[in-house]
Amino acid sequence: MAYQPQVVDAKIVSNNPKNGLFEIVVNLKDRTSCRLIFEKDAATGEAFVTHVNRLLKEPCPICRKDFLCNCMMSYKDTLSAQALQLAGTP
Repeated sequence: MAYQPQVVDAKIVSNNPKNGLFEIVVNLKDRTSCRLIFEKDAATGEAFVTHVNRLLKEPCPICRKDFLCNCMMSYKDTLSAQALQLAGTP
């Protein structure tokens, strides 16, 4: 069965309007927490995700590692769409 992340809660934790960067912390249905780092396009103002960091509260639901891994980067489009829908764009 393939992993399908579901965002339960999303909160904007930092915003820098000067350079268009902002961060959203999301809580997933499987108790995993991630930090999504967004950047706004200068021409259109559209936000797109640049990095996804898993916060080390729970082991990774994909590889079960208890330390840093890059598994969540493959789900960055799904996570960012759900996070922006819940938290909005600053």
